[in-house]
Amino acid sequence: MNTISTEHKISVPHMVAGGLFTLCILGALVVHTVPALLAGLLAFVLTRTLLTRLRRWDRNRKLLSHELLSGVIVGVGSLAVLAVTSVLVAQFLGGESLRAFMLTLAETVSQVKQYLPEGLAVYLPDSLLELRAMAAGALKEHANVVAGLGSHIMHSLLLTLIGWITGVLAAVSLSTSAAGSEPQPVFFAEWSRLWALLSNSFKNVAWAQTKIAAINAFMTGSFLLIVMPLLGWHLPYAKTLILATFLLGLIPVVGNLLSNALICTLALSVAFPAALVSLGFLVLIHKLEYFLNARIQGHEIGAKAWELLIVLFTFELLFGPAGMVAAPVIYAFIKADLRRIGWLR
Repeated sequence: MNTISTEHKISVPHMVAGGLFTLCILGALVVHTVPALLAGLLAFVLTRTLLTRLRRWDRNRKLLSHELLSGVIVGVGSLAVLAVTSVLVAQFLGGESLRAFMLTLAETVSQVKQYLPEGLAVYLPDSLLELRAMAAGALKEHANVVAGLGSHIMHSLLLTLIGWITGVLAAVSLSTSAAGSEPQPVFFAEWSRLWALLSNSFKNVAWAQTKIAAINAFMTGSFLLIVMPLLGWHLPYAKTLILATFLLGLIPVVGNLLSNALICTLALSVAFPAALVSLGFLVLIHKLEYFLNARIQGHEIGAKAWELLIVLFTFELLFGPAGMVAAPVIYAFIKADLRRIGWLR
């Protein structure tokens, strides 16, 4: 007969905290504020990590307030990191223009018709001018949507900034409360535990995907900058492709498919054999990376590739692209909590 330990016994405050937490997560998915949620979790993780380091370094509390200092460092340091990253990216690209990159893609797509069956080729434009005309017609047809795009972007940036500030303040507040001598109410303790577990799941997922994206970008860069020139082909915008591979690689599974499509499309603008070689190389590399990714994901997240695929497409179907981004974090959180209560190993 199975028994539930007193450690995991569910009370009314536990249920209320869990219910409110679930509503917060569902609300972020439904109203499309996932970027703000992820920014808050990132700020929370960074602030708590910095707090831990400060306490180890300053055990006698010579500094006035570890919480205040860590909050200021994360807040100001994030702006400095953003500025430095922007400069480094601009230098790395070496003058490669995003506009020219997109135009090259458009021209290549318009030329793909010669390699496709007639039944499929009729759906593609005959030239870049026709492609532009189609795009202009679509923009006119959806003028209201385009007009609201700028305000939507500003709204999303504002929410992301609020989420970042909230994450810093939450980490400082929870740290201050935990440092107190009085025991915390059950509701507050459970509420804090859930957000701490979610932030830890986010940290594991982010770290795993960053490692996977970095390995993928390194292998792709070696292919584009070394292997392809040795074969006599020089792909345009190779550095932009490497950067895109890394950024898209932060999205589990699907990101690799998108980056591969970009590489094969630009390789097609050089020569059809170059596109075939690129496709073969990418398939081979990703078959080798599959085992490495499974090892990384299994160690950091505790999830296999097929599990992530099911969760990704389920969340995309229910909540759109934002749901796909948040899916690995939520799935890792659920698995971690099920392990805690003994339902999973």
